[in-house]
Formats: sequence, C-alpha cells, structure tokens
Amino acid sequence: MTTNPVNPFQPPEAEPDVVRPTLPNGSLEDALAGNYDFEISEVLREAWRLTNGFKAAFWGPALVTYGLVIALVFGATKVIAGDNAGFAVRFAINLGCSALFAPLVMGVMMLGVRRAAGLPVSFQTTFSYFHKAGAAIVAALSTTLLTYLGLVFLVLPAIYLGVAFGMTMPLIADRNLAPWNAMETSRRAITHKWFAFFGTYLIVGILTCLSALPLGIGLIWTVPWSMLVIGVLYRRIFGVASSASAAPIGVAGTAATMSGNSF
Repeated sequence: MTTNPVNPFQPPEAEPDVVRPTLPNGSLEDALAGNYDFEISEVLREAWRLTNGFKAAFWGPALVTYGLVIALVFGATKVIAGDNAGFAVRFAINLGCSALFAPLVMGVMMLGVRRAAGLPVSFQTTFSYFHKAGAAIVAALSTTLLTYLGLVFLVLPAIYLGVAFGMTMPLIADRNLAPWNAMETSRRAITHKWFAFFGTYLIVGILTCLSALPLGIGLIWTVPWSMLVIGVLYRRIFGVASSASAAPIGVAGTAATMSGNSF
C-alpha cells in the first residue's frame, strides 16, 4: 500500500501567473491587408491609462525638442527675412527646421510607441534614434512636400496625406523601413480605415485645444496623452518589433510607473 505524498492539510497555493492578458498587437502583413480594427473610445481610454507614470519621461525631451524647433523657426525667419517674410520663405524655413529636427521628433513619437508596447522609456530614449537621422530627414521632407503639394491643388488631398503618412516615423524607427517604403506602408495601411484615424485625431485635437483654455494647465496631461494615442494605434495596427519579450502594461487599467512615481 502506498501513501499519498501530498499533504491534505497543506493550504492551497496560488496558480503561477502563466497566462497573462495581452493587448491587441498587429503585424505588417495584417496592416497592409486591412486586417485590423479598433474602437476610437477604447484607444483613447487605453492611452489615458498609460499617461500615469509617463508624463515625467515625456515632458523633458518634448520641451527640448519642440522648444528648439520653435526657437530656430522664429530665429531663422527673423534673421533671413525680418518681419516681411513671405509665404515661400516661411515655408522653406519651416521645411528646413522640420527636417533638421526630424530625428528628435521621431524619438518623441517612439516614447509613445514604446510605452504602449510595455517597453521602458526615459529621457535618453528620445536621443537614441540619431543613427536613423538620414532616413528621418528624407521622410520629413518627402511627407511635408507631398502634403503641401496636395494643399496647393485641393484641401482634401492634403488632409488625406497628412493622416495617411502619420505612422511613417515609427515605421522607420521600429521596423527599419526605408523612407519611401515607410510612407507607402503607412499610407496603404491607414487608407483601409482612414475615417477612423481621422476621427480619432480630430477628437484628440479638439480635446487638446480645449485643455489649453484654463491657462494651458490641462496640456500637462493631454499632450503626452495624444502621443500615447499614436503609440496605441501603431501597436494595434503594426505591432512593435522590439516588444516580443516585453510584458504588457496597463492591461487592467494600472500602468507601471517609471522612476518610481505616478507622474
């Protein structure tokens, strides 16, 4: 007769957390085929949850990046053309500055993408894509020129291209695509559900503008939230190439904090 080695009086142990809930993740193939879907309200809520612990990591590099862009645009306009700068001069200056700071803008966008994928972000993250500066500059010049070209002929083509090229920079940074391939991949994927993207961006834009009314205080939350919306959309449509082994955050409505705080 054998005895059961299991102690019947031993308290039950919790099952190991083997199966964890996962967030929706897309792929390049599904994105190009249009095999993805999202609810605007769901994307906005997920991005809002992820702002907890993200704002401190976002605002430092964002202020540096956009502060430098604004300062350079105003400074270059003043020095080159003074107060009588025409549209062509201002356009050329804006185009040059946008291209020059494209690697930094790419880094700021990747803060939202990495956060949405459960990857760590920090101040240094923004400056870790300088090795892709050439591709970022070419993409910035190309997308801006094509969008303005659409504006010259009709407003609608410019709006369409402005939305359709929205994922170009993350595709270059995350998927190592060449500028034109990234632009075409973004355009083809987004075109399948262009109106859903447009509606998402419209809502985000309106809420961000409204948040600026009380002395701009609300922008502390809505600007990083808007970047996280892009990150969540990118992850849901294309997936994030570097997140295969990363644990998802924000699944149950609580996001892991960075630097040990909730800001």
